[in-house]
Order: sequence, then C-alpha cells, then structure tokens
Amino acid sequence: MSSKNLLKGTLILLIMFNLFNVLNFIFQFSMARLLSLADYGIMSALFAIVYLSVGFTESIQTILTKFTTQEENKGKLHDIIKKALQKTIQLGILVYLIFLIIAIPLSTTLNIPYFLLALTGLFIVISFVIPVTRGALQGRKRFTALGWNMIFEGVIKLALAIALVWIGWRVYGAMLATVAALAAAFLFTFVPLRDITRTKTKSVQLKDLTNYTTPVFLITFIVLTFYSIDVLIAKAVFPDELAGTYAMASLLAKTIFIGTLPISKAMFPLTAGKKKSRSESPQKLFTHALALLGLCIAIALALFYFLADWIIRIFAGRVLPEAAAVLPLIAIAISLISISNLVILYKLSRGQTRGYKNFILLLIVEVFLLIHFSSSLLIFSLAFILASAIFLWASIMLLRR
Repeated sequence: MSSKNLLKGTLILLIMFNLFNVLNFIFQFSMARLLSLADYGIMSALFAIVYLSVGFTESIQTILTKFTTQEENKGKLHDIIKKALQKTIQLGILVYLIFLIIAIPLSTTLNIPYFLLALTGLFIVISFVIPVTRGALQGRKRFTALGWNMIFEGVIKLALAIALVWIGWRVYGAMLATVAALAAAFLFTFVPLRDITRTKTKSVQLKDLTNYTTPVFLITFIVLTFYSIDVLIAKAVFPDELAGTYAMASLLAKTIFIGTLPISKAMFPLTAGKKKSRSESPQKLFTHALALLGLCIAIALALFYFLADWIIRIFAGRVLPEAAAVLPLIAIAISLISISNLVILYKLSRGQTRGYKNFILLLIVEVFLLIHFSSSLLIFSLAFILASAIFLWASIMLLRR
C-alpha cells in the first residue's frame, strides 16, 4: 500500500509541482526577454538570496511534515500549527532586521541598490510562516491541495511581474510580484486546513519537535545554500554580463533539482511513518524513489547535453555560446545535489541526524572551490561538479543514528 501511496503522491506532486515550475519557467523566460542582461543578472542574484531563505522554508516544512504525519488528533494538530506560527513569525521578523543590516555591505559588494535588497528581504518573513501550513498539508498527505496552492502562487507572480516590469518597474517589479504572490499563497493555505484550524486546540508538548529542529534546519539550510550560492559567487567574481550568462545556464540546470523535488516530498511522510511490513519498508520505498529520481535525471542530462544550444536560444532569445557550453556541466552538478537531497531527506525521516554539524565544512569547501577556480565559466562549472560530488559522498557517509 505504501508503494502505491508513494507512486500516487509522487504522480500528483510531479504534475502539480511541475505546473508550478512551468509557471516559474515562463516567469524567468519573460524576465529574460523584458530585462537587460545586466538587470537579469541582478534579479538572479536576488533570487539566489531568495533561495537561501528557502532553506528556512524547507527545514521548517520538513519538521512540520514529520510531526503532523505522526499526529492524528486534530486538536493537537491545531496546537502544533498555532505554536509553530507564533515562533516562526517572531523568528522571521528578527532575521529580517538582521538582514537589513547585512544588506548594507552586501549592496556595495553585489552592486545592487539597498532598497531592492530590503524589498527582497520581505520574502524572508513570509518564508518562515508559509512552511508551517504547507508542512501540515504535506504531513497529512493532502498533496493535491499543496500542489494547487503552489500553482496559485505561480500564477499571481507571473501575471503581476509581467505587468509591473512592462510599466517600467524593472527588477523592482519582478521582486515585488514574488513577495506579493508568496503572501497571497500563505493566506490560502488555511482553506484546506480549516477542518483542523476550526477544531479546539488540545495542548501538546513540542520538546521532541524542538530537539529535531536544529539538525534539520542546519542541514536543509546548507543543502539549499549549496544549491544556490553559485550564482551569488558568479555575480561577485565575474563581470555583470558574464555573470548574467552563467545565471541563465544555472537557472536552466536547476530545473533538474526543482523538477524532481516532488519525489522526495512524496517519499518523506511515507518513510517517516511507522513501518507496517517488510515488503513496504522505508528502505524499499527509498529504493523506489531513488530509481525514479535516477530515471528523471538521466532524461534531463540527455536533453541538456544534446540540445544545449537550442535550449539557451529559446530561453534567452539570443545566442549565448558561453552559456550553452557550461549548461551540461552545471546540470551534472545539480543532479548530484538532487541525489544528495533525496538521501538526506530519507535519513532525516528515519531520525538519522547525528553528525549534522559536519555539513558546515561542505559549504566552506564549495565557496573555496568556486572562488579559487573562477578563471573562466568552464573552470568554475567544473569546480561546482567537484563540490557537488563531495556533498553527495558526505550525505551518504556523515548522517547516522
């Protein structure tokens, strides 16, 4: 039954998440056409910052998914959601205030206006609260509702961004649309959860949740940072137009990670649950998920290898041979990170968090490699592959009970 649930959940999320990804792709495609190459490079750097905040989102959503999966009482579920929202709102505001201070030197380093960074930072506050309700939807296996919520976000962001950029707001319009769409999506997550939120709360102790939070938060944050920091480093070490060129190739390659993410999201609540039989063990579910992920990655790598020039030309509306040359290489790096993410989520679902502090070293290694090997986009991309291979090895070897 669990294998059927994995296939069903994966199918639902693959369809709906990738509809969301299509909307995001159209958003990026539209921005690539409407913005100059330099402006697109700035927007990509800002989205790299957004992806760093997604580290908070994914870790909180992972935590809420695990604990809402294991709790059946709706009153206790309501209490978990209520307490989690209170804490994440406070934490989100605190992190935003810290970000406003960090944005002062960051503005100079990245050559991005301070108020544009401050606007992007608003995404951080919302990124702390929306994973609470989305995590509850995922934990209760309400995959359809979760998927529709993300599609709603994508539609709002696309429509609003095109309108605002079209009237001349440029990068400000794109980032304002991104923030507004996430805020609207958060409000609508309460609709499919109303059977829980209308139930009288029943107090529940969050001691276990708190103990689980630190390793999950740190590991998830490092995975998302590892996945997105290449664009920020490229923006710092390359000229604006070359950084924009790399950003386009990187964005396309990262569709592998984003497109296959539903596999791990569907797997997590199933492997986090209690083992029901040997034939439907968590290990077997993980093997099935890994095989499905491998198939998707193989197809994507083949497309990026044989059709790189065509894909870049369609996406950017111009010939960018530098981007086409590095696209297959970046795709390999992202594929390794995708496999690492599946392995890590499986281990987290089984409570294997010991050794999580070692992951900090992996991020340091990546930053060193990308900065040191930045003489060209080709060398930079090869360094990204090496860093990703080390990360995959660590995901297999470091985490344990």
